Amino acid sequence: MKQSSQPVESRPEPNRPVRCLVIQLARLGDTLQSLMALRAAKQLYPNLEIHFLAREKFAAAAKRVPWIQNVITLPTEALLGPIFTGERSEAETLVELAHWVKPMVDQPWDFILNWSYSDASSFLTGLLPARVKLGYTRKKDGTFAGADGWSQYVQAIVQGEVPQNIHLTDVLTTQLLTALQIHVGDPLPNGNSPVTSKTFFSLTLTEREVAQLAGDSKRKWIAIQLGAGKPEKTWDPKNWAQFAFALLEKNQEWGIFLLGGKEDQEREQAFKEELNRLSESLPNPSTRSNLMRHGVISFVGETSFDLWASLVSRSQWLIAGDTAAVHLASLLGTRVMNLCAGPVRLSETGPYGNGHYILCQLDLSPEAAYAVWSYAANEWSHRRLTSLEAEFEQMGIQSQISTLDVHRSKIRPAQDGGGVVYESVLKKPTRLEDWSAMVMGHVARSWYCGWVPSIGNEITREMISPALLKQLRELEESTEVLSKVCSQAILIGNTMGHRGASLKSPNLMSIQEKEELQELGRKLLDLQTLVDRLGQTHSTLSAFSKMLAIQMHHLKGNHLGEMGTETALCYKVLRDGVTIFSAWIKHTLSLVKPVAIRPNHLTLVDPASTSPTQELNP
Repeated sequence: MKQSSQPVESRPEPNRPVRCLVIQLARLGDTLQSLMALRAAKQLYPNLEIHFLAREKFAAAAKRVPWIQNVITLPTEALLGPIFTGERSEAETLVELAHWVKPMVDQPWDFILNWSYSDASSFLTGLLPARVKLGYTRKKDGTFAGADGWSQYVQAIVQGEVPQNIHLTDVLTTQLLTALQIHVGDPLPNGNSPVTSKTFFSLTLTEREVAQLAGDSKRKWIAIQLGAGKPEKTWDPKNWAQFAFALLEKNQEWGIFLLGGKEDQEREQAFKEELNRLSESLPNPSTRSNLMRHGVISFVGETSFDLWASLVSRSQWLIAGDTAAVHLASLLGTRVMNLCAGPVRLSETGPYGNGHYILCQLDLSPEAAYAVWSYAANEWSHRRLTSLEAEFEQMGIQSQISTLDVHRSKIRPAQDGGGVVYESVLKKPTRLEDWSAMVMGHVARSWYCGWVPSIGNEITREMISPALLKQLRELEESTEVLSKVCSQAILIGNTMGHRGASLKSPNLMSIQEKEELQELGRKLLDLQTLVDRLGQTHSTLSAFSKMLAIQMHHLKGNHLGEMGTETALCYKVLRDGVTIFSAWIKHTLSLVKPVAIRPNHLTLVDPASTSPTQELNP
């Protein structure tokens, strides 16, 4: 599962630029996450010469990064548009596409990173020459391939929608840095340099020009992104207006930048109408005038990247739904309050960095959102010694907290696994889904990083509920079965490998030898079927069945013997992960066991026994 080493002699010469092509043909949010990962690599490997391929619509961000050598744009509309309208045939478009690809083929690359993680983009990666390829590509026979362990993990676990808690930015960063260390050498010792900063982009607007746009230099600013990629991923404009009204009425030192594209202008109008209606209820005319004239400055419809990034950089907070603005603010070091109105996998795509807040609730109210923002904005005062529950109680909305999930982002120390983690702010029991996400994050680090923090370092006794205990006890036996299946498959795979290696020729064998190899192959297929059934019975174990399916697709070998050895290696990796999973179950169950206490020489005694005991079953 770990990336294979490259011979030292094939490494680039010292101080020679390491030519790297990044293929990112997904949306703007994915582009921004890719840029954060590349910044970390560029700081550690200054000789990295980065060329960035993006869709024309989403290339503006990469073009404003000074340390990117070249931005190549895919003219999606120009190439595909005429096909859809019938103005040009597919054959004609292929000729034009070949001219566009040619410059990328002419000079071989040291690295190609396909971070689009799409089936379509894998054809381009397979076509281009490179010493090292990461991400999705194509084999010589045209079949799909995940070029490295992390790519197979993305395919099986992330795109398979299995709970896991490694942020995609951390996946990309670790994938690239591991490959660079293997194929280029050790990095420079400046890994503590900050990746995010207000000057991440080289923007055309000066600080003075942005200040003039803001007008009131004494105000602190909050940027609100009205829309999102999908309507269901953001708030109704009236909710935004009610939130803005509560914030501005109680915090007159703050102002709001209203952001959005041309498609959000209708939302902007509804926002203004609702805010105007609410402001009419204010008894003081000067307060009403200040709120309407100076409290909100709208830039909706003014969609240039420079203006958008400059305003987000100028702001202390960005408040938005699930949209690229969240990743932009993360890059610029602006704090984020992410309002998740629908299903979201925040551990993979949430705001990156320290101190961001994420709210998850289908019917999130403006009052609840304001209570969380007020709590977060005043952390310097209460230092989180006061609970968020107390904040809700003080505002008289404690009933709204029962269905609300609130998380705060934190960068883990390196010894605890590194990367970003999202800690629950509210005191709520851990769900099985959240527990298994912690475990899979731990397993992935073991598979691809070669080191892990201690078992269970992210869970405490207070987080464990009776429901979770019941579910883990039900999982315990199936996990043991899965471990035994893996051990048996390793034994059979190795036996098949040894039998195959002892043959004089893979094409010449006795009938008995052929039948023995076929029987071993059937047993392996039966074991794989059993792994699939365990994954179907317990969705928490589906991570292993999905990972096994991807590994089986990537087996190498020209005959049964080689395939047997490869299969044994796959099951060994799988068993290592199952062992970690089992250790987490045992650790979590042990946390709730009572232990002996001896206040004033008293010992906890099992009522059914006449002797002291060290632990009782709950």
